[in-house]
Amino acid sequence: MKRFMEERLRPVMISLFGRIAEGGLSLTIDGTPAYNEKAQFVGGKVINFACYTAMELLKTRESMESLGGIIRMVSDMEMETWGILNGLSGLYRLKKAGILEQVVDEETLLKLKKSMDWRTFVDESNHYALIRKPTNYYGVAFGIARHRELLGWDEEGHSKKLLDRLIEHIDRFSGDLLFMDETPGDGRFDRYSILVPSELVSQLLATGWEVPEKIHAMLRKSAHVFMQLANEEGLGFSYGRSIGAYGDTAALEVLSAAAELDGVLTEDEMELAYDYSVRLLAHMLDFWYDSDMESINMWENGRRTDDYRNKNRILGENLSLCMQMVSTIEHWKKAGYGAHEVSTDYSEKMKQLSHFTYIPFAKGEYERGLAIVRDGRHVWSLPLINGGKKYYNKDAYMPVPFENLVLQGVPEYSHGQLVPQLILDNGEILIPVAYFKSIQPKAQEDSTEITCIMEELCYMNGGDAPRKAERIKTKTIYRFKKNQIIREDTLELSEEYQVKKLRLVFLTYSTEPDVRDNRVKFENGVITSICAEGYEACTSFSARKDGSHDTPHGRLGSEIVWEREVSPEEHRFHVSWEITY
Repeated sequence: MKRFMEERLRPVMISLFGRIAEGGLSLTIDGTPAYNEKAQFVGGKVINFACYTAMELLKTRESMESLGGIIRMVSDMEMETWGILNGLSGLYRLKKAGILEQVVDEETLLKLKKSMDWRTFVDESNHYALIRKPTNYYGVAFGIARHRELLGWDEEGHSKKLLDRLIEHIDRFSGDLLFMDETPGDGRFDRYSILVPSELVSQLLATGWEVPEKIHAMLRKSAHVFMQLANEEGLGFSYGRSIGAYGDTAALEVLSAAAELDGVLTEDEMELAYDYSVRLLAHMLDFWYDSDMESINMWENGRRTDDYRNKNRILGENLSLCMQMVSTIEHWKKAGYGAHEVSTDYSEKMKQLSHFTYIPFAKGEYERGLAIVRDGRHVWSLPLINGGKKYYNKDAYMPVPFENLVLQGVPEYSHGQLVPQLILDNGEILIPVAYFKSIQPKAQEDSTEITCIMEELCYMNGGDAPRKAERIKTKTIYRFKKNQIIREDTLELSEEYQVKKLRLVFLTYSTEPDVRDNRVKFENGVITSICAEGYEACTSFSARKDGSHDTPHGRLGSEIVWEREVSPEEHRFHVSWEITY
């Protein structure tokens, strides 16, 4: 990692620092104004990045003078949540070095003290409740409050109360399973649910606090998830929103925080986690950094991310990803791995990982969980969750297998990827997602089977939030075998539902489809064929260039659609698909 920092990351960061200092408020990156009304958090991120680069990489009088000018330049910008936390982290770095007042003038510090406050999104009078923010923002509020205390801007105590509120939420909605639901109990468990404990641990370690046992246990569970996702290519999380480059840095952040915190990883796990992290770091600059753009690329050449990380945030995303790589390297250095060499037997270590792991996220009225299936170099993630408000019907949250660069969802789109769609005579569409009554995993030596029972379907076009369709029985079985995945669905609806048509949609990177009845073979691509039973007409389309077929890792190659007309007396359906790869 030392070599990666010196030879690869350091030049990128120094170049970006120079462009920020010289470009001022007129800076553009790949034609996009760096400072615009949609560039969320950018001011604070600039402060954090510039403080680190000037102090740790450049270390010159000129760079410190530029740093003071940069901080003054962004001090009038609106500061919020993550931007505040980033900015305070940078200022605290200066304070620890004893140079805060030398670098930042008094007027600028007074501005920042006023604008960088956790109270902008926390109602102190209402039991420190978040104001229109998902639950991971308790960690952000805690970090802000703790840094304000260390800077001498607030009295001690608020950070403890915010941390207590976070623990209350974990106890209420996660219980002993210790994974954070991003919603108040709807069941959205995604990248953030795995990432949150590492963010908390990083803040606790950086500000001199002892890590509570519950958060220690949460990090251990999160690290276990990413250990099971380890792969040769250095790819990270593969489903949900805000993945792509951030799916990779999520693995980096969790594993590096786990490495620094004593008692989380065994010695053998440390070696595997380190080797995986080295590959993740290399992938960050090999794939995500576009030298022609002089920028991280999550938006061009067929790549697409969610609306939250739109291209207006291009400067902020470059700053965040650089600093997440820096944080990773610092964690590993503190763990004693700063100059550690990569093992020669990484591939052999991965073979020792379990071929099937099921991680339960929640129990109760509905069950939630994540199945991870390893088949040679392939690592599949099957999320059995509820995307909740806004995301329940999005492709990135469908209960289907995901693997980066093999099978991915299109951000913000609702094609209904690989789930049976029951189109009613009134035009509404029912899909089996969101309401898992029971999840029953069963692993055998050469295969894995997961059975899911639902007693409600979900209206696919039901609006912003999920809406139930009741008096329905469904059973879904997933089977993973060598180079093969099968899904079978049996759906039984009461007579009040008049199904007019069945539809199945499949989006793939594979190209040159050859359609033969209900089976499609592909001449090019990792996925070689798909066969669908219970449908009739099958049609293939080339991927469009309007964004509807773009994924975080690039444009898909083909869309396949099966449909079948349904007779009025049909209320029980058995459908299936089989993918080979």
